[in-house]
Amino acid sequence: MQFSFELVGVGWARAEVSGDSGDATLTASYLGDALGDLLEAVGNLLDGAESATCHWEEEPGEFRWKFVREDHRVHLVVLALPDNLPPLPDEAGSEVFRTDESLTSIAASIAAGAQRVLDDWGEAGYLKRWVEAPFPTAHLARVRNLLNGR
Repeated sequence: MQFSFELVGVGWARAEVSGDSGDATLTASYLGDALGDLLEAVGNLLDGAESATCHWEEEPGEFRWKFVREDHRVHLVVLALPDNLPPLPDEAGSEVFRTDESLTSIAASIAAGAQRVLDDWGEAGYLKRWVEAPFPTAHLARVRNLLNGR
């Protein structure tokens, strides 16, 4: 999987994901901690969780990342939901991205995309641009440490 994340305005981000079955452009608003939540979900998978979910808030709607781990592979589906208040069931969403890859590959790609954001903006610049949440330094460090077997 390939993953890139960029801050495209105050409180807005855009991600590009691609894999064997296609690609998608996803957006997120500062209503949630999009990058932090994604890294936390990946960290939980690396730490042994069998599944994880991450929500990227829109105005309105959301992108819902659904991870299911089977041994060393992960099935990832991203759903677009038209609203998020009240929370809608998965069935109300439409699939915008799907991939089935090694957990290591997915985690390394997301960690690399997060690192590029940090390199481009630094922690202070990220906070100024994202507004509601600092750069998820601890989540990125956790993912890197788990990938390196620490």
